[in-house]
Amino acid sequence: MKPDPALPKRLPSIRVRAGSRWMRIHARARNALCFGPASGRLPIHRFDDPEGRFRVCYLATTMEICFAETFLRNPPVRIVSLEDLAGRSIATVEVRRELRLAPIHGPGLVRLGVTAELSSGSDYAGSQLWSRALWQHPDKPDGILYRSRHDDSALCVAVYNRAKDGLAVVRDDSLAEDAPRLARLLKRYGLGLTG
Repeated sequence: MKPDPALPKRLPSIRVRAGSRWMRIHARARNALCFGPASGRLPIHRFDDPEGRFRVCYLATTMEICFAETFLRNPPVRIVSLEDLAGRSIATVEVRRELRLAPIHGPGLVRLGVTAELSSGSDYAGSQLWSRALWQHPDKPDGILYRSRHDDSALCVAVYNRAKDGLAVVRDDSLAEDAPRLARLLKRYGLGLTG
């Protein structure tokens, strides 16, 4: 799905207020606000820049979606490794200034002339081209708001590095050490836990 060269003059936009909070699961050894891919690395995620001119940080609007996007990427998943969980932290990220996001869901799909396949399909090359087209648009959105592919009950956020100053980590905890939260996540997705 390649971007239509005739994007609307005004992009659909959702404003996210300062004080809003998102979640991100990350390797404990890495910064919670990692914008990738690293210089010289190929784009591998849905909205990464195919030309490497900008970087993207992926977050979720809920802890559940964050978990699904991290651990349930290759279905069917029935068991999660405690070792894998122990190597991860879950960060709470606060929005520090108003951000404007291009919605690739709901009525934003029609306004952009795309389908939900853009955020749920397996053609990352097409999604990456769309991300580049949105990033280059004169409206300069701070990122993209889209439905999770692995649990479409809530939204994910792809923030462009030009909005890096608008985010701050306010909490960063071990995922494996919060037993009640982990139990709720395992129950929600019908998962077992292995040592």
